[in-house]
Amino acid sequence: MTVNRMLACLLFLVLLSTTSLFSCSEELSEGPADTVDAGVDAGADGADAPADLEPEDGGDDAADGEPDGSDPGADPVPDGGDEEGDDAVDGGGDGAADPEPPDGGDGGDDVADGGDDTADGGDAAGDPGCETGEPFDYTCTPEDPDTCPGGICLLGMCLAPVLNEDRWDDCGNDLCDPCETAELCPADCGTRPEMTGAKEYDNSTTMTVWVHGFYNKSADEIANMVYGGTKSCSGLVGEFATYGVDRPCGNASPGDTAPDQVVGMEYYGAIPAAWMTPEDIDEIEQYPYYGVTALERYALIVAKYIRHKLTISGATHVNLCCHSMGCLLIRHMIENDIEGLAGENRFVRWFSSAGVIAGARLARLYDNPSVQEWAPLLGLELNDFVIMHPDFVQDHTCVWDHRLHEGNSPYLGDMILHHATSTDPHIQDALGIALLDFNNPDDEPNDGIMYTLDEYFHSQRPEAAFQTPGGQVLQPTRNAVYVDHMTLPGTDAAALLATASLFHRRKVFITLSEILLTNDREHHDFGDGEQGAPPAEIIAEVEVRYNPYVQNTFGKNVLVHLTEIEHRSPEMFTLDQDTVAQPGYPIYAGPVFDEMTELHLKFLLLEVDWYKRMGVFEWPFDFYELLYTFDEQVPLVDGTIERENVYVRIQLQVQVVNLY
Repeated sequence: MTVNRMLACLLFLVLLSTTSLFSCSEELSEGPADTVDAGVDAGADGADAPADLEPEDGGDDAADGEPDGSDPGADPVPDGGDEEGDDAVDGGGDGAADPEPPDGGDGGDDVADGGDDTADGGDAAGDPGCETGEPFDYTCTPEDPDTCPGGICLLGMCLAPVLNEDRWDDCGNDLCDPCETAELCPADCGTRPEMTGAKEYDNSTTMTVWVHGFYNKSADEIANMVYGGTKSCSGLVGEFATYGVDRPCGNASPGDTAPDQVVGMEYYGAIPAAWMTPEDIDEIEQYPYYGVTALERYALIVAKYIRHKLTISGATHVNLCCHSMGCLLIRHMIENDIEGLAGENRFVRWFSSAGVIAGARLARLYDNPSVQEWAPLLGLELNDFVIMHPDFVQDHTCVWDHRLHEGNSPYLGDMILHHATSTDPHIQDALGIALLDFNNPDDEPNDGIMYTLDEYFHSQRPEAAFQTPGGQVLQPTRNAVYVDHMTLPGTDAAALLATASLFHRRKVFITLSEILLTNDREHHDFGDGEQGAPPAEIIAEVEVRYNPYVQNTFGKNVLVHLTEIEHRSPEMFTLDQDTVAQPGYPIYAGPVFDEMTELHLKFLLLEVDWYKRMGVFEWPFDFYELLYTFDEQVPLVDGTIERENVYVRIQLQVQVVNLY
């Protein structure tokens, strides 16, 4: 699409309804797939086709994976406060951070919530009353509507089917129900896998592998690309040296055999890399890249590449970092234990950048003409709307308990996890169009391609979460950057936090552990000058910089974390006036450099009167009132910080955790 034609499209936009964009670009390509994928279990050795999705054929049904809004982010702080009446985080709108300590729970609230109708799922365990069924395989024939219930059948792929939204609700509740089997729900009916080897977090034999996201390419380009090839060490991984970590690049000798190399790899393409054996090629080629098997293909290529690099370098462990669809490939590879790597405890750390962790809900919008027209410009192809669909991911990727937003698989156990998320909905590569906001009734934060709530694990059960040597259970951490989906991995914030996460040994957790609200800044009496009704709805707008260390050491002033009401990113809790609460509200949680002794924290504690995401509609002319401004250096030592003014008395808990 030319720039002039895109500008013409924008003119059409002015003329058309905001509920339906426009149709101004070329027809969707019928060529190979390009983007976010989700797949199936290829077995520990990857040799056999998965039982629930044959290479060119498939199973039966799927479930909806949209978050239900009650818990978009479990509190990652190691020792969160207790929930107490109105002190609890309010789940209005899309919900708020979970004030409970991060023991993982059973995660029921974070699972799917979705479509309006359901499809018959068959009888998974031989009981005619069961509606669970086997995972839907997303292949279809136009002549048979039952092969794509409620969806669109194009080129043999079922787009946006309407499926049983409750089909996986009982999986992961620790009870093997009559409709469950060990194959369909191993969390309840199966046995935990036997792991071999041991994780090591600090050695000279850990390599770091970068897995890129989707990007524009034609069918001809794919036909001439080499899958399993090594890429240059540019982009995010090339910035590790900027922040003090100098590792050999694995794209040329002698770095290609160094056990501590940093390396990027390619999973697109039709030509196998020279190192692949005939058996490797045969196994990969049973999964074509132009259909619903693309995810399995790509994840298998990633796994085989890692196995190859381990063999030729003598590396023993692997750090993983990724962007967008590459993160979905990593999740699929780990949770399905492709090539047996996760079962050998090879993976020790994982940093994701705007990752497709829980599928991409953009895939639900295929029936929107605007999405169909703009998708090719963004690098999305037809089959991407299948393999990145949350239902597909729920069926075929998170196979342990089918919980989209939870990392409960045993194969994720004891991994150090951090997620960088993005919150600017205006896609710079598409003339700043806020694509997801054309169908965003709950006003969720998003980066134009992904809803931010789908870019991270909200929680992990204790048995799957990382545990310190002292037995402390830590939840995954995350930060927010106000850039769009494509821009995030190129930011200083992503490079800095990836370096801290993959090569350093501490995390900091800063929590609003206690608050006394002495003036709620709500309207009580005539003439008090306030608006809104009690209780107070409270959020924190937060800025974090790793200064003075980063500025003095690397000459950069990097904003590593930013949440603002305008970005729709702060969580919320409610509180009555003259009440003391322990909300356990997370202010910031993330990895820090070993040499850091303090960081700079600024946050505004606000009482909001208008916040659509959280369902607050009290006063549209003045969205919030200030309760407290905190703008200080915070020492990286365990302790509490107490501050007070005429509106509040607050207590912050600072906890610095040595991970190993």
